Amino acid sequence: MEYRELGRTGLRVSAIGFGAWAIGGASEAGGTPFGWGKTDDQESLATIRRARELGINFFDTADSYGFGRSESLLGIVLARRREDVVIATKVGVVKSGAELRKDFSRQHISLAIDGSLKRLRTDYIDLYQMHNPSMSDLRRGEIQDAMERLQDVGKIRFWGISVSSVDEGAEIVEKDWGHTLQVLYNVLNQAPAEQLFPLAKEKGYGVIARVPLASGLLTGKYRQDAVFPSDDVRQNFLTPRRMEEVVAKVDEVKSIMGGAAQSAAEGALRFVLAHDAVSTTIPGARNIRQVEANAAAAEEVLPPDVVEKLRARLGSYNFYQRHGIRI
Repeated sequence: MEYRELGRTGLRVSAIGFGAWAIGGASEAGGTPFGWGKTDDQESLATIRRARELGINFFDTADSYGFGRSESLLGIVLARRREDVVIATKVGVVKSGAELRKDFSRQHISLAIDGSLKRLRTDYIDLYQMHNPSMSDLRRGEIQDAMERLQDVGKIRFWGISVSSVDEGAEIVEKDWGHTLQVLYNVLNQAPAEQLFPLAKEKGYGVIARVPLASGLLTGKYRQDAVFPSDDVRQNFLTPRRMEEVVAKVDEVKSIMGGAAQSAAEGALRFVLAHDAVSTTIPGARNIRQVEANAAAAEEVLPPDVVEKLRARLGSYNFYQRHGIRI
């Protein structure tokens, strides 16, 4: 496993991390799915253990993933030899009655941190992230004050922000809020690479690339007629019309990659890691087979000419941005 510096934090994290949204299992709000379908807890625990065996030391979750379930499963495994792992969780998405809402108030953060610490079976969190706040949330200054207090009492080591757009990320970096950015970045959504990544690198921010497999599209196994289960969050945004469009792009990606990787997914992960501003990427894994395939992507690099072709041919496409999809 390759390890990289997480910006100016001094933490060294595995290039391939572990995205723990999927192991939160099925969940919903107002009848809309907010998870990736049913999971088996024993299989999830075995997957986390296998990730550790493979050298993965960066684990990214949120208190809203399964509304505590994801954090609890990670805590069972990661509490042992706690000092060997870097745990990142998020705060700000709240289920209020049947609906989801955002809450980045000082009061909510001070309560939520204790719940996360308990579920994760630890007395500190390495990286506490704001879960896609609005810029108005950040501009009030309440978040920054809350983070300083949590650092002062030792409940968190560093803090970061998960962002929804390049412009948000640029303002955050310019104003020096937090230590890391979590950004949606993959072959089909390269928007951050042109301006945000160079700026983040210059300012010493750790960059966490989320959705590196484009919600599973870059595995190459989904076609135009794919139907996602009723408890799968992807049914919210992967409509038949969008699938028809994006599958053609995935086929183009596979054609460019050729035999440069064992699979489309492996090549897609290597593409993300080819950008020197990226500290780690966090593909999800629901079983041992998936986490082993993810980890294997760190063993080699994608040939530079293939990287450049993917950037030249698809750099301006940006599927998620094009359709206003926020994930």
